[in-house]
Amino acid sequence: MERRRPTTDKDGTMNIIRPVAITDAMLISSDVPETDYPEFAMGTTYAPGTRVMDTKGVETLALDVAPATEWAVGDLLTGQSSGKTCRAVAKLTSLTYQIRERTGAFTLGEVIGVTGTAAKLADQGAAHPIITATADNVHKIFESLPAGLELLALDVAPATPWLQDWIITGQTSGKTCKIVLLLTSLTYLVKERTGAFTLGEVVGVTGTAVLLADQGAANPTFAAAANVGNYPPTDLLRTTPLWWKEVSATNRWKAFDAIVGSQTEQEDLVSYQIKPGLIDSIALLNVDAESVTLTVTDPVEGVVFNETIALAAARTIASYYSYCFEPFPPRKTDIVRFDIPLYFDATLDIAISQAGGIAKIGGIIVGRKRDLGVTLYSPSIGITDYSVKTTDEYGNFTIAQRAYAKRMTCNLRIPNYSVDEVARLLALYRSTPVVWVGLEAYASMIVYGFYEDFSIVMPGSRHSDCSIEIKGLT
Repeated sequence: MERRRPTTDKDGTMNIIRPVAITDAMLISSDVPETDYPEFAMGTTYAPGTRVMDTKGVETLALDVAPATEWAVGDLLTGQSSGKTCRAVAKLTSLTYQIRERTGAFTLGEVIGVTGTAAKLADQGAAHPIITATADNVHKIFESLPAGLELLALDVAPATPWLQDWIITGQTSGKTCKIVLLLTSLTYLVKERTGAFTLGEVVGVTGTAVLLADQGAANPTFAAAANVGNYPPTDLLRTTPLWWKEVSATNRWKAFDAIVGSQTEQEDLVSYQIKPGLIDSIALLNVDAESVTLTVTDPVEGVVFNETIALAAARTIASYYSYCFEPFPPRKTDIVRFDIPLYFDATLDIAISQAGGIAKIGGIIVGRKRDLGVTLYSPSIGITDYSVKTTDEYGNFTIAQRAYAKRMTCNLRIPNYSVDEVARLLALYRSTPVVWVGLEAYASMIVYGFYEDFSIVMPGSRHSDCSIEIKGLT
């Protein structure tokens, strides 16, 4: 087996940063506003192609008395004493609902429900209704889909409700449609209708009596289904979403969305103040700025860490010509710091500065570091390009530029007493993206992603050699 000397670079240790997920509770403040698009509203009808964002998430409403008729998605629920309102998003149980767009605090013991509909009103006991806020908000942008769905309305329901993907046939007209979703006993969301049904005909699943329903003279009817009351994160839980597609995180949260290629950007300055708990490391990825300032402040001891990192890359002067005419080298795009002081209650301020331009940051990863071993000479680095290159019949190329991901292959020297721990750690993070730092001095050897393969060989009694292949996220 080929033997390689360890690098003599002072940053020659392979470290990983095990990320801490940044939540709403950890993000104390930011100067990047969340004004990308209008906030999603349950009562608004959205045309195809319309973009909205969700920054509020949902809350849980708990009752001790259920309404006689369950609330439907989109129902406007009003506290009859307080006058406060919210929208129903989903029924969880007969006594719990997901809600959003609440206008204020409900009064304990009041009647709550759909004003003017007695069966949808429920008189609560002295300790209800109870509202529980979401643990973490979504902070995503969504785009309305051209669904092409219709609402089928009946006046007589089948004895047994129709299920998704069943083919419904008009027994007189012979026309068909496919069930997408049961809305109520008398309304269904359908698609792929082959033509006009006959009013008053029997409709349902041919050959099964309990799945047939004889309609009155004015039914069945069909109407184009409008995208209203469909909460995007709920719709995206379907195997095939009907109403929405996810576009990206909001501009503020792109720095924390685990997609390195998507950048938070703002004129002059992007700043965050977070409270992540016990961390000792930070990685700043896909940065486009002049400098980054990191400040750690403890509530008792005050400022315990402060560093401004200039991102200008060192210029190598090969000749007078290159000095005078070659462009300046690009700035550093990826940096890590492993010396963040461990303070449980401290806040970390991050300021990405680009005076007179657009400051950009693709990823902020904070967490705890772990030393895996010494990086040996001859690491291999590269990228996987997801651009699509096509040629026409004349050999002309068309290139659709898309994202790319870093790749890195390293050989490590590990003390034998650490082999079991390194193997255990790698197995633990086999499907979890972490920051891999082959050599801290080189941005190309800072990769946020996961390993595809590793192997450990024990050639002697003191040290082992580990080969590891790492693939970055786009």
